[in-house]
Amino acid sequence: MTPSSSSVPELLTVEEFAARFRVGRSTVFSWIASNKMVQGIHYYKVGKTIRIPWSLDLLSSLSEDSAETVTPPVKYGKNRQTINLDY
Repeated sequence: MTPSSSSVPELLTVEEFAARFRVGRSTVFSWIASNKMVQGIHYYKVGKTIRIPWSLDLLSSLSEDSAETVTPPVKYGKNRQTINLDY
């Protein structure tokens, strides 16, 4: 029995996924390095090739995670004064 095309998600390269999700390629790799994207769940790796299934489940899980993460303020300069970049 062959699965229908609607049940099989489209497998994207990192570049294609980044373009569709409107993030940089390096952002995708940082998500992979920080375990925000887990191998076997969010992406598949064969050798050095990474493929990401494009599905609603993946999009919702990544959107929820990104809403929960808060970027700490940047401390800059000799006196380490906090610079608020949320303006």
